[in-house]
Amino acid sequence: MSVALFAEIFSVIAPLVVLAGAGWLWAVRGKPFQIEQISLLVTNFGTPCLVIHALLAAEIDRTMIGTMAFATVAAIVTFMAINAAVLRAMKLSVRDYVSGLTFPNAGNAGLSLSLFAYGQPGLALGIIFFAVTSLTNFTLGQSILAGRGNLGTVLRSPMIWAVLIGVAGNLAELHPPLWVMRSLQTAGGIAIPLMLFTLGVSLATLKVNDLRRGLLLSVLRLLAGLAAGFGLSWLLDL
Repeated sequence: MSVALFAEIFSVIAPLVVLAGAGWLWAVRGKPFQIEQISLLVTNFGTPCLVIHALLAAEIDRTMIGTMAFATVAAIVTFMAINAAVLRAMKLSVRDYVSGLTFPNAGNAGLSLSLFAYGQPGLALGIIFFAVTSLTNFTLGQSILAGRGNLGTVLRSPMIWAVLIGVAGNLAELHPPLWVMRSLQTAGGIAIPLMLFTLGVSLATLKVNDLRRGLLLSVLRLLAGLAAGFGLSWLLDL
């Protein structure tokens, strides 16, 4: 790996590590952090504003929106099939583990990586991925885990409505007034830093009951994700 390539990769990953690490250190030192209130602020205000602004401002081939949504669904189905087969081979409960292995935390780290690595066009496509995985998680994922989905949660989510507004505006080539876009951009600016900081705080309170199994399933998730991602990128010529 060349020094330039390493520096480029480091510049993408470092902000995630620094901000999440700051949150972890904050929690370890016992500093107060109202995680529930901050999460509500990010989920119901910051992220929807970020989503609408990113989708309205993104200069991307509009056919890529549909392509990204289809690729995400295909990735989830492929990923779930791989995970289910391996879980059966390991004699672990598919119902208990497959949803957790299949559906990623595409908000905290995923949106940040998309933005830092690929700019606003990458963030817009990352948002499509995030929306589709969230929708399928609350429906298909919860159906597997709990025996029934929770479509009501999806319909009440400001994030889903923000995606619909942003995609509709992008497809219609809507250009809101500058003050609207700047307001959305400023409000959305709180989302990614607070998401990463909150992630660090959450990691500090995480308790691991079975480290060996956790590491094994983490490696499975990583390898299956790489296989599904690279395979579908090749098949769909992304």
